[in-house]
Amino acid sequence: MATTAESRNGFVIAITLVIAMLLMLVPLPDLARYFRPEWVVMTLIYWAMALPHRVSIGVGWLTGLLMDAMMGTTLGIMAFSYALAVYLIARFHLQLRQYPLWQQALTIFSVVLLVHLVAILAAGPDMSWIIWMPVITSTLMWPVMYALLRKIRRTFQVS
Repeated sequence: MATTAESRNGFVIAITLVIAMLLMLVPLPDLARYFRPEWVVMTLIYWAMALPHRVSIGVGWLTGLLMDAMMGTTLGIMAFSYALAVYLIARFHLQLRQYPLWQQALTIFSVVLLVHLVAILAAGPDMSWIIWMPVITSTLMWPVMYALLRKIRRTFQVS
């Protein structure tokens, strides 16, 4: 029998992160790619909020480095922004878990916007309206993502 302090089924976290990374690599038509939600950021946010002792800044950093390498972006940009996002969520995870989903979605809006702004500032000053689209779609997808990852966490008893 497992004790409450024992961590279990950490591979599930890794699998959900890999699936989120693969969703970011799925080719989409030109117009649709601007509307792609930030699957990896949302997955990191969920796990950092639900299990901050399992998904830390280091996990965010390593995930970001992998995304930098897979997406061909400047090495360290996504790593920094993902680590920052995980830090912010882990710092306030107790408060965030008490919020209803619509308030959590506003937090997702803020964090995803911050991740995008870090990437934009590093890439160049192209501040068109299109940068808002992944932020908005991620915000709208948060309740679905939250429910799905929560179901996965409970089904596999991830702790």
